[in-house]
Amino acid sequence: MFFTNKIEKKLISLAEAYKDYFHVGTTISPWTLKYNKTERKLIEKHFNEIVAENCTKPMFIYKDENTIDFSTADKIIKFAQEHNKKLRWHTFVWHNQMPKWIYYKDAECKELATKEMLEQRIKKYIQAVMKHTKGIVPSYDVVNEVISDKTFTLRTEEDHSLWQKIMGPDYVEKVFTWAHEANPEAELVINDYNIETIPAKREGMYNFVKDLLSKNIPVSAIGLQMHISVENPPVSRIEETIQMFAELGLKVLVTEMDVSVYESEKEERKEYTPELLEKQAQRYKELFECFKRCAKKGWLTDVVLWGTQDHLSWKNNFPVPGRTDIPLLFDKDGKAKPAFYKIVECTTKVQ
Repeated sequence: MFFTNKIEKKLISLAEAYKDYFHVGTTISPWTLKYNKTERKLIEKHFNEIVAENCTKPMFIYKDENTIDFSTADKIIKFAQEHNKKLRWHTFVWHNQMPKWIYYKDAECKELATKEMLEQRIKKYIQAVMKHTKGIVPSYDVVNEVISDKTFTLRTEEDHSLWQKIMGPDYVEKVFTWAHEANPEAELVINDYNIETIPAKREGMYNFVKDLLSKNIPVSAIGLQMHISVENPPVSRIEETIQMFAELGLKVLVTEMDVSVYESEKEERKEYTPELLEKQAQRYKELFECFKRCAKKGWLTDVVLWGTQDHLSWKNNFPVPGRTDIPLLFDKDGKAKPAFYKIVECTTKVQ
């Protein structure tokens, strides 16, 4: 199936509207490049930064002990180069979407790998990615979602992560160090969700990063995923969070932004009324006004949305099966929603 609807050509580009403040990015996939002409055209027009939604995660590249396959990721790299888009790499270390074999002694996955085995494997992978992308990719999510939602400290096996159990509590220090050694010029990011939403998790991340920096671990930036809703968190808390981490000397990036029209898993599917779309639009406007203020102060450098068109968002059927969502700036036909116009109003008039 090919999607070939025309995009609205008279709209000013988001990237152009915010060129004096920060990069504006979105996700992309090989499927989009091949089949979804509408989304591809939207990306070409409106965004000057891209990140692969899935195909640069280790499970899609690190096939086995002896095979690191960049063939799919290279399609994203080629698109970025051809269209002059900044490219972010997501991710090296996560508790999800890693190849299962990496944690075990052999392919049968019955006995956990030794500390030395896992260290050698992930170091090899980081070095291979850096060698392949050095000079092309400026920014890398080195670790993703390492702070627990339960304890607000480093994830453990109880939080579905085997990294600390096998490598020990200093594994984050090691992977940042290896990434820096392989590419000293790269921006190295620690990325997580709900940092701007849950004060206790923010404090946990702040203390964790502060400790890393005190040990001279080369963390360049923090990524705030920013999967939020039309209601929460308050913009004041978001701005306060950005300031907190910037004052540690870190760059701050918004890395996976979307604005759900739902506040909780208990809510039934809503009718997408003009009033609801306007409420979402006002929320986006307030957020981008906040981002502008933070960029002017030198705190914020990038704002990446986690998708382009509503019907392709990961929020459909998650966290509630069968419930759709409309968290992005363009609808299924590629038409700009009220939220688009509101955030453009923050900087200029629509042409």
